[in-house]
Amino acid sequence: MTDNVPPAPLPAPLRRLPWDTPDGHPCYVPQGVGIINELADVVEAEIIVAAVDDGAGALLNAEDPSATKEDLRQAARRLAYALDDVVKVAELRAERIPTEPTPTDRALRLSEALRASGVRRTA
Repeated sequence: MTDNVPPAPLPAPLRRLPWDTPDGHPCYVPQGVGIINELADVVEAEIIVAAVDDGAGALLNAEDPSATKEDLRQAARRLAYALDDVVKVAELRAERIPTEPTPTDRALRLSEALRASGVRRTA
C-alpha cells in the first residue's frame, strides 16, 4: 500500500529586506507579492534617489570655489554613506536574481515529480 500524499512544497525563497531588526539582525520575508515586498521596493528606490541627490550636492560643493574643507569633508562623508547604501541595494537585488539550478536542485525536483506521479522504486 502506498501513500499518495503529495510532497510538501519547497519553501518560497526569502528576500532580505533593506532594514534590520532593532538589534541589528537582517529581516527576511518570502519573495513575491505583498505589502512588505512592496514597501521594501519603495525603500530601495528611496535609497537610490537619496544617493543621487547626495551625489548632485557633492558635485555642487566640489565645483563651488568658496566651499571650505569642512564642506568638502561633509560631502565626501555623504557620498561614502550613499555609496554604502546603494551597494547594499545592489546586493539585495543580486540575491533575488535566479541562478542556474544545481544538480541537487534538479535531483530534488525529479524526486518530487516521481513521488507525485506515484512511481515506486523497484529493487
